Amino acid sequence: PIARLYADNRVNRIYGGTSEVMKSIIAKSLGL
Repeated sequence: PIARLYADNRVNRIYGGTSEVMKSIIAKSLGL
């Protein structure tokens, strides 16, 4: 949904590259 994209964009704007770091950490924790 558009709201999700807007929220993700806002988070990226606030935290910069932190979301990418979190994605990699989550992926590692899930064993992907």
